[in-house]
Amino acid sequence: MNPKNSTPKNLGRGSVVPNATVVRVAGPEDLLAYIPYRLGFVPAESVVAVSLTGPRQRVGLVARVDLADLRLRQPGDPDGPDGAATARWLTDHVVADGADRAVVVLYTATDPNAQSGAARRAVALLRARLERKLPGTEVWLVSPTGFRALDCADPMCCPAEGRPLTALKGSRVAAHMVLEGRTVAGTREERYALRPAPEAARTQARRAAARWTDTYRRLLNQTRFPDGGPIDGAVPIGGAVPTDRTTQRRGAAFGPRAAEAAAERAEQALAEWGAESLGLWRSAVRVAAAVRPGQPVVLSPVDLGKIGAALADTPVRDAVLLSLAPGTEETALRTARRAADGDTDKATGAVMARIVDPEQGVPPDEDITRAARHVLEAVVTHVPRNRRAPAYLLLALVAWWHGDGGLAAERVSDALGVDNDYRLALLLRGAIVGGVPPGWVRRERGLSHGEPEPEEAAAV
Repeated sequence: MNPKNSTPKNLGRGSVVPNATVVRVAGPEDLLAYIPYRLGFVPAESVVAVSLTGPRQRVGLVARVDLADLRLRQPGDPDGPDGAATARWLTDHVVADGADRAVVVLYTATDPNAQSGAARRAVALLRARLERKLPGTEVWLVSPTGFRALDCADPMCCPAEGRPLTALKGSRVAAHMVLEGRTVAGTREERYALRPAPEAARTQARRAAARWTDTYRRLLNQTRFPDGGPIDGAVPIGGAVPTDRTTQRRGAAFGPRAAEAAAERAEQALAEWGAESLGLWRSAVRVAAAVRPGQPVVLSPVDLGKIGAALADTPVRDAVLLSLAPGTEETALRTARRAADGDTDKATGAVMARIVDPEQGVPPDEDITRAARHVLEAVVTHVPRNRRAPAYLLLALVAWWHGDGGLAAERVSDALGVDNDYRLALLLRGAIVGGVPPGWVRRERGLSHGEPEPEEAAAV
């Protein structure tokens, strides 16, 4: 499947969020209180589909789309929203998650009771699709004035303005989320915003990135290139560094041994450049790791610029990816130095299995990934836009590994906005859009579906 074409046409900023934390809900208040914590923000003018499994109502997939994405395609507008395709896409994901039943939640400030209104039509379209597979799908409304079951006609149970939203904030699940330190942004934009660094810091980072790129190119091609612009490409592992005409003439004059020695020196210098780049990354991560939660992380703009430039080199980027898992120091260094061999490839495969394989997958190490996320976000907010794609991609991978599909989708979209042919970003986007969770979530989901539920819901 082509990752570019794996969503309904013109689907907006929808997100499929696999569950990374076991949550069981005792009633609608628990579920409605949990959704914003799961997404990381309070939805607005949105429809959210939730899968529930087992007698204890374990929350599975949470998928959000804009209301506009559920509009039926209009005649003469072939590029407009295709609500039927979006409803089918949502239903397929909910069913594939192993849902025993589904709940649809409408978030809107408009009057949903108007039968001809867009909100009502959107909900009706999705519910009709879900009912084919999961009869008895409930629909709830959350508005600025309160929440209620959309079809409830009993004013004592569901008054027109809804039950007070304070009931959600005081629910058992909300209390648990607060104790865990989880927060909810007021809007989607606030949740995903990365504010640019001060102009002076960005200038320092931009100049440092240009110089670091220039150094790379001189080592790679044995010539000088103008400052600025992304690195053109990486040298294949084990491949010889190309030489320019001057080096070729010197080789002809002094013999093949001299030319070979010059190439070896260039390769060694390029390996040292990769090792130094990884060293800058590791130093920045150590600084970020030493900062207490909630305190600002202050990093050198010059180092951030160099890291941003170095991430455009595939071996360095892969070394940084490897460093997200513990015990990979030597493998990451050999990768950054272009010294990969059979043992390195095997170690790299083992690390990737920790992330994606349902049999070997493990949860991310929060201490490592939290610091890495701080550094990557700092890179993004300091370097010019044309250098941000690799950092965006790594941020997306970290978010996906944590089970935060919404943030992962946002950062993948950011990466593809810089480079729409970025292959690794396209592959990750395909997994996110397909609702494929990281390996450890898939394994735990399989265990929860195949074993009896425990008597006590210790994990909320």
